[in-house]
Amino acid sequence: MGEVYLVEDTKLDRTVALKVLPGEVVSDPERRARLTREAKVLAGLNHPNIVHVYSVEEADGVHFITMELVRGKSLADLLPKNGFPLARFFEIVIPLADALAAAHQQRITHRDLKPANVMVADDGRVKVLDFGIAIDQRDAVSDNSVATRTLDDARVVGTPAYMSPEQAEGKAVDARSDIFSLGILLYEMVTGQRPFSGGTTSATLLSIVSDTPRSVIELQPRVPRELARVVHRCLAKDPIRRYQSSIDLRNDLEEVKQQLDSGEVAAVAGAPHARSRITSSRWIWLVAALTVAAGAYWLTIRPERAGPSVRLHNPRQLTSAVGVENYPTWAPDGTRLAYQSMDLYSRPLSPSHIWVAQVGRGEPVNLTRDHPGVNRSPSWSPDGREIAFFSDRGGVWGVYLVPAIGGTPRSVLALPELSTETEGSWSTPQWSRDGALLLVSIRQGGENVAILLSLPGLTTTRTVLPGSEANRVFDLALRPDGGRYAYTEGNNVASEVTRLWTIAAAGGEGVPLTDGRSLVWSPSWSDDGRMLFYVSNRGGTMDLWQQPLADDGTPLGEPLALTQGLGIRSAVFSPDGTKLAYARGGPVSNLWRVPILSDRPAVWADATQVTSEQAYIEFLDISPDGQRLAVSSDRRGNQDLWLLPASGGDMTQLTTDPAPDWNPQWSPDDREIAFYSYRSGNRDVWVMPSAGGPARQLTSHPAEDWFPAWSPDGREIAFHSRRDEAIWIVSAQGGEPRRLTAANTSFGWAPDGESLVIVRGGSVYEVSKAGGEPVLIGPGGTPRFSSDGQSMYYNVSTGPPENRGLWSRSIANGGVRQLTQLEGRRGRLGNFTADARHLYFTWREDVGDIWVMDVAKGQ
Repeated sequence: MGEVYLVEDTKLDRTVALKVLPGEVVSDPERRARLTREAKVLAGLNHPNIVHVYSVEEADGVHFITMELVRGKSLADLLPKNGFPLARFFEIVIPLADALAAAHQQRITHRDLKPANVMVADDGRVKVLDFGIAIDQRDAVSDNSVATRTLDDARVVGTPAYMSPEQAEGKAVDARSDIFSLGILLYEMVTGQRPFSGGTTSATLLSIVSDTPRSVIELQPRVPRELARVVHRCLAKDPIRRYQSSIDLRNDLEEVKQQLDSGEVAAVAGAPHARSRITSSRWIWLVAALTVAAGAYWLTIRPERAGPSVRLHNPRQLTSAVGVENYPTWAPDGTRLAYQSMDLYSRPLSPSHIWVAQVGRGEPVNLTRDHPGVNRSPSWSPDGREIAFFSDRGGVWGVYLVPAIGGTPRSVLALPELSTETEGSWSTPQWSRDGALLLVSIRQGGENVAILLSLPGLTTTRTVLPGSEANRVFDLALRPDGGRYAYTEGNNVASEVTRLWTIAAAGGEGVPLTDGRSLVWSPSWSDDGRMLFYVSNRGGTMDLWQQPLADDGTPLGEPLALTQGLGIRSAVFSPDGTKLAYARGGPVSNLWRVPILSDRPAVWADATQVTSEQAYIEFLDISPDGQRLAVSSDRRGNQDLWLLPASGGDMTQLTTDPAPDWNPQWSPDDREIAFYSYRSGNRDVWVMPSAGGPARQLTSHPAEDWFPAWSPDGREIAFHSRRDEAIWIVSAQGGEPRRLTAANTSFGWAPDGESLVIVRGGSVYEVSKAGGEPVLIGPGGTPRFSSDGQSMYYNVSTGPPENRGLWSRSIANGGVRQLTQLEGRRGRLGNFTADARHLYFTWREDVGDIWVMDVAKGQ
């Protein structure tokens, strides 16, 4: 759009760069407008890593910008064939991300970030150039003169190879589009290759929209897993699954660099977190040993894993109904899908049904409309005639079969162990290849068991599955030859940390495939049984991964991501392997605030939304001074702790450990925050400074310890423990905890610090901290106390809709009154906290739809 000259500023005696619109195009109003726009944008950005503009002028019909002269080379000229060394990589990308963050803070989106627009000066400074097609998000009117064209239009403003999917499709863009473009730069800078390519502009744009690039680790094994995860998150197709701000991205890049510099993270993909140093002599022996081991491994096993076994493309949405569609299962001919649909927020019931849909045409058919109760987890028979599913119809829980064309379901396996309380504690039925056997798992007699049902005689064989004592088994998958199971185990169906195992069908020792510090669901086998696919957030968002396995179920090498940023719930390949069906979605929860009114309950018209993100904020707590909120949120993939102003605003990340952190609780003096975490491989109570810094582990029992609560004097912390489903108390400085009383997980300290209130079966009791029998106070839910200690707040989630919400009970006289009446909005109230004037709460909505993608053979 212009030519750049080296010129002398005779007035100020300096050398500057002059960007001039060529004479042959000066008559083009669009080009002149772009030059003016660039000058205005740059003039408003004062940052050391953004080229500085001095003036925009016109003389004798020549339109030009005077700007800072940068002597050096562009990133396109400097980029090595195999990517930069890691040290040089971080020297460039951190200032680059910082410059982008400065632009985004001014609500400026660059829209043409690429290597040619990044200069590295001779003195090492990084400069971002060419804001000629940037847009100001504050403008109320869209700038159609520079709008990105669609895939079918070759006149694309911007550079196709570095566009985001939404930019390539001509949709509205914001700062997250630049983050995707920066992700492409990061990918290219560490591997030397572009993640998306094509022979034509249209082919390149189509690749951006539909293709999943090869992992950076696969192309460049020296890249640490933590950095690969950052790149993976940037390249999420869905903007809500990317980093939501470039500040967050910059901070993550800085943290990975610091971990590399300190030796906490090894500069080799897949290496464990190295927290100890290795001497030079030990390195020699280690390298020699690894060389011998690698040679033996290659000669005896030789895993064929040059890249992904499949390539996924052409995504299209199959369902869009209100509610959550999940657990797709293919008909043998691959033309139809059955799935579970559930409306979590319907009243008075939350029914779930089994539906069948033609792929690409027709309306779905409800196969279980005769029973407005539980109808879940469908699985299509190999002959295509029947669909197995779980139900509680007729008051009899168990496995049922329904004709695929519709009809009356019949019971084939009664499971009296199941109930409303254990709902979801089962695996989707799995068919043997000949259709003669069905395999399910349930919790039975305190153990997780796999039940193999012979359909001709309805006889069963049971196998105990190994795992943690308190956990349940989900997603049991049968290898095609019937010789091995894969399954996940976790605390419950809503767990945010699970573990993947395989075990021989005959029983024996289980083989763990994941470390139990991330979320894993939906394992499925390849047709030859040599590959296991599963859904996990180990890369930041819930995506599809593949893991090569030996015949005994042990992993061969590291797992490989097949998708990026999709937010998958469950996934399954069609029988012929040409299509993938997956459920996309998950819980979304934001923070709201309502005033505590004296004359009536607060309604939605009184509410103020504190956060507005496509993330899941689960727990929250208000600081004692009422100025800050501490929350646990998955806005970067897994649950971490964050701080934000109570009135809303920018969120500051407090924890960055790869393991999830939950349920932050302020100490009475504001100085520390207690929380529970999976950092040790088990849920334990931790404490850290509220200003940031290392956390210290407070409990370490093999059972799960969670939901910490500070005593009013800050000397003790109460917590719930799975060791005996009781409340325990420990000194805030550590030591041996003592058992208080059995209780559900909901409890809190009374304001005087001499007793606690606990919840049992929908009623609230008070118990002395010294022990003794609990005393009934009355009905209620999760307890919180007002800042003056005169009222107890609690959540009522059952009964008539008009009575649901937050209530208050007077400590002095036991009088109750309703504080909120939040009707007319889909979703449900979650956790809450309060200061002197406001109630803060989370409002959760669940989304889920079925999608289909085409499958091509991998490289």
